[in-house]
Amino acid sequence: MSNPALIEVVDDDPDIRRMLQLVLEARGFKVRTHDGAHAYLAAEPVTERRVMLLDVRMPKMTGVELQAQMVQAGNRVPVIFMSGESLPHETLAAQQSNAVTFLWKPFRTEVLLNAVTHGLTLYDQL
Repeated sequence: MSNPALIEVVDDDPDIRRMLQLVLEARGFKVRTHDGAHAYLAAEPVTERRVMLLDVRMPKMTGVELQAQMVQAGNRVPVIFMSGESLPHETLAAQQSNAVTFLWKPFRTEVLLNAVTHGLTLYDQL
């Protein structure tokens, strides 16, 4: 890729962040990881073409709460929710949030890449 898209990974599990970073960088994407919602909010803002991989269940602020705060602030980056365990109300809230998709961990690389590609297409339509 001549100008690789940025994938924002927000997950409290360091192993998940590391795995996603390795997989996505091997496919030519730039990756920026955050260990939770507050870390993402404290990070330097970016304006480049991007998609967010966002864990639903995290301490202090859930992924659903982060996405709602982002939308309220005008940050329309496409979000791909992911979760290994969620309560029914969390899953429903994530699925009703206009996210690109909802991925259950563990997911196949092909499914992840298809979701990222779809998210980038949506970003291009913003």
